[in-house]
Amino acid sequence: MHALQRYVPAYAILSMAAVLIVPISTLEPLWLTIIAALATLAAMVAHGARGAWPRTHRTLTLLMAALVVWGAASASWSLGPDRSISQAFELLLFATGTTVLVSLATGIDPAGRRQIERFLMIGFGVGLLFVMFELLTSGFVHSALNGFYVSEGIEFSRAMNLFHLNRGASVIALMIWVTVIPVWRRFGGIPATALVLLSAYAVSALQPSTPFLAIVVGAGVFVLGWYLPRLVLAILLVGIVVALLMIPFVNDLKPILTSFLYSSGLSEFSLDHRMAIWQFASEHAITRPFAGWGLDSSRLIGEYQFVTLYAAPHVGFRDVDVLPLHPHNALLQAWLELGVVGAGLLAGLIATVLLAIAQYVPGRLERAAAYAAFTAAFLTAQLSFGIWQGWWLSTLALVAVLIIALVSPPRADAESSGQA
Repeated sequence: MHALQRYVPAYAILSMAAVLIVPISTLEPLWLTIIAALATLAAMVAHGARGAWPRTHRTLTLLMAALVVWGAASASWSLGPDRSISQAFELLLFATGTTVLVSLATGIDPAGRRQIERFLMIGFGVGLLFVMFELLTSGFVHSALNGFYVSEGIEFSRAMNLFHLNRGASVIALMIWVTVIPVWRRFGGIPATALVLLSAYAVSALQPSTPFLAIVVGAGVFVLGWYLPRLVLAILLVGIVVALLMIPFVNDLKPILTSFLYSSGLSEFSLDHRMAIWQFASEHAITRPFAGWGLDSSRLIGEYQFVTLYAAPHVGFRDVDVLPLHPHNALLQAWLELGVVGAGLLAGLIATVLLAIAQYVPGRLERAAAYAAFTAAFLTAQLSFGIWQGWWLSTLALVAVLIIALVSPPRADAESSGQA
């Protein structure tokens, strides 16, 4: 056995990521990119130590490569060519890193898997306790970090402090379904259910609507996936297709979309702003339907363009950006920037991940949890964040890698070498 494999085995690399992802997301989510990068570098060294190329999923690899190439090519017609090239390079790094980590995760033996499970549960518990502490103290740590010191009765300061946990809440909404797997395996269904309920309470108390909705819908998918996995697969595949095909018709579908967003708990201002963003992005997407406006050009399309919305009774009407940085919708952003080609590639990539769950994830518990995590990720991507943001891509990659590490049977080459 190579010395590196003895002192830095594969399970140690993934355990490091497992224990850090939730605590880091609640403290400074942008650091998740660093966590993913360090894990990737360690995984590359581990592969090199045993003289093996990373194993790849052919379809996923081809789709990721096509998306990178098409994004780089869009620089020739982009509003911001430099931005497009830079973002395409970042996507290449993400695709490469994800491939290396996934290959590493498929070689974990049972002993290594138990180690990852322990670190995963510890990390999630620490992160959740930190959220509870911040709720009880009106964001004591974030007030010290960000300068919004809370005095009794000052809700604005408390809201600003807890606002910094919004991204962390979205990470929790995904990671809860990864953590459910070891908790259920070791302690049973009741403690696992209690953990989901406690996480849902913590996220709801933070008051970002999308993460709470992601947990609730994810829970429904988990239950349905437990008993009717084929039905869940069909529903989610149809959901991807519908989400893609509705992009040119956002204005016509406004009543349906408005009703859905109201049900997710968005305020009237947030709802009106989200609809204005989607309408503007949809209208511009169909003006360049095939090739789009160029990778990462969303922030340039709506530059210096505003829409007037009613904010609140004590604020009245105010002007806000009609497209602030990105459309808050993954497939819409892909269509806007890369046309129907790019949106089709991204939709195909998402669908391939879903089909891989159906094909490669064994066990009722594991498959239901994977479907729930996928649902939470897809719902969040369609309602929040820019799809190319490094911390968000890192979160998606780490969630997928940890699920693979928890459910994949060890490979023959991994067993023969002691530990991949």
